[in-house]
Amino acid sequence: MGGFSSGQNHRTIEDILRETIQALRHGKEEVFQIAEAAWNEYRRLQKELESVRAETALAVALVDDLEPKSRRARLHLLQVNRDFHRYTEQDIKDAYETAHRLMSNLTAARDREALLRQRRDELERALISISDLAEKADEVVSQVGVAMEYLLGNLEGATKMLAGWKQKSEMATRVIKAQEEERKRVAREIHDGPAQSLANLVLRTEICERLLAQDIDEALKELGELKKTAKGSLTELRRIIFDLRPMALDDLGLVPALRRYLEDLRDRLGLPVELVILGEEVRLDLNQEVTLFRLAQEAVNNARKHAQAKEIRVRLEFAPLAATLVVEDDGRGFIPSETGSLAGFGLLGMRERAELVGGDFEVTSAPGEGTRIRVRVPLAKE
Repeated sequence: MGGFSSGQNHRTIEDILRETIQALRHGKEEVFQIAEAAWNEYRRLQKELESVRAETALAVALVDDLEPKSRRARLHLLQVNRDFHRYTEQDIKDAYETAHRLMSNLTAARDREALLRQRRDELERALISISDLAEKADEVVSQVGVAMEYLLGNLEGATKMLAGWKQKSEMATRVIKAQEEERKRVAREIHDGPAQSLANLVLRTEICERLLAQDIDEALKELGELKKTAKGSLTELRRIIFDLRPMALDDLGLVPALRRYLEDLRDRLGLPVELVILGEEVRLDLNQEVTLFRLAQEAVNNARKHAQAKEIRVRLEFAPLAATLVVEDDGRGFIPSETGSLAGFGLLGMRERAELVGGDFEVTSAPGEGTRIRVRVPLAKE
């Protein structure tokens, strides 16, 4: 209920990046086709313009040739009309026909010249426009190409970065889940322990109130039990508080807090656990100390609850460049390569906690041969 199932399809940022690149590729092809079509049209118009210019030149030459001929023909016709008695009927007819023919040819030639000039001007304007379009399309193709090269060149890095973000997001989710599980565990411990004891204290207090008026000796006995229960509740509360955040960790450091925790396990549960400190003890970064303490807690709990270990050894070694925590047990062991085992024993979360403070986490185990957990965190000067 809520959230996405593992099989549900959903778009990731990587998908969006790839779709964007595909869209750019498609856009580049379309713009390239537009540019190619524009240049093809430019070449066609250029050829047509050359042809129209040649035809215009011929038309201009024809007009230039016909104008003087037509002018001479009209002058000859005027002369014939003035002195028609000197010419034969056929001469008059030929003069009319020649003048009319030349005038018609000149008019047609002028019309053709005007049309050719108009077409030439139109082609010249279209050629300029299509040339601008083709050049802009070439520029867009170049820009899209640069963008694609940049995106394609950085896609691998972006994918790695996104994978890192995704891993951090998953880690944060697991941290939140772990926090909620811890809150549930603490709530159960308080409910089953101190809360029940406090309820019992209230009930016994009421009993004491009644006994005080009836039987002083019985009341005193009940008060003794009441005191014992209160002490037990106080001890249990202190243990829970220590598990949540040992004050010795903040005040004294990792080693005293770890020593007290393991001594409590020995005294309270009879757990055979040994602490060994090597090297010169130094205070670490607070986050590193908290992390090592929690990892030691988790490793010891795993050895106690899951491995059925008879002996547990915790070793903390301080070196000039790093601090190393090793927890070893002689329990039943497991196969670390099986992810289910890592998840079941909380080892994946332990690895992530170590990596959050720049540490290295290593698990060595085999069925029947116990388990060894090693965590190394660098000191501030490394």
